[in-house]
Amino acid sequence: MFLGLEIEYQDFQNVFSEYSENYFLNLKKDCPDILYQSMKYSFDSGGKRFRPFLAYLVSKSYNINPEKTLSVALACELVHTYSLIHDDLPCMDNDDFRRGQPANHKKFGDDIALLAGDALQSEAFKCLALDSENSAEKKIKAIAVFSEFVGTNGMIAGQILDMKSNTETNLLQLENIHRRKTGDLISAAVICAALFCEIQDIQKLKVFSENLGLAFQIKDDLLDGLDGAQDHKSYLKILGKEKTIEKLEKHSVLAMNSTDSEFFKKIIQFNVSRVK
Repeated sequence: MFLGLEIEYQDFQNVFSEYSENYFLNLKKDCPDILYQSMKYSFDSGGKRFRPFLAYLVSKSYNINPEKTLSVALACELVHTYSLIHDDLPCMDNDDFRRGQPANHKKFGDDIALLAGDALQSEAFKCLALDSENSAEKKIKAIAVFSEFVGTNGMIAGQILDMKSNTETNLLQLENIHRRKTGDLISAAVICAALFCEIQDIQKLKVFSENLGLAFQIKDDLLDGLDGAQDHKSYLKILGKEKTIEKLEKHSVLAMNSTDSEFFKKIIQFNVSRVK
């Protein structure tokens, strides 16, 4: 899946799968069964685990024990999962399918899907707070930063701007939407993992993650093509295919120039060449 990072990805999958499974097993003890089933259904729906893998690669890039970043990895995937459940609801994007399977609300109902998303968000913060590998001081800092990236100034703000956008949306507005809606959760994975690893190059990592986030969304737009009703939210509609490809190259180069990590360089190359 991640060309040039196959060994690292397999190692990540092994440790992340065990960590997340143990977390859900503990969660299951006191959680209403239908809520647990709804949460687990979407969490296990076949995502690439791109954001958790980024958190893992932070530790690998700086030769830190990956266990230091597992709570960040899981927290990001919990938030990502909750955002997808909510995105699919009739009051938002109204999608019946997600990754080839019935959307959560089609399987469990709107009410359970809504609450499952809420619960997954709550669990993300609990996961960070209960992390046993990091000090209380580092956890407080990471939770504050994580909240900024996924909350009212970050991902949620991006979702609001996305829902309220229209056919008059310009390039600057589109970038603001995607920088927050898509990019900020990618930045959360990188920056919060860096805080737990006590890495000093935070500014460089911000440049890397911000540009990777935009490049990730631009690549999605290229892969998705134009589909009518949502075209005004696409780089393709505003820039055309040729200039969208140029923009993907621009942000990929900016991300590449911000890091010395071979792991990060390979993840940038993966994004440029991915086919889904």
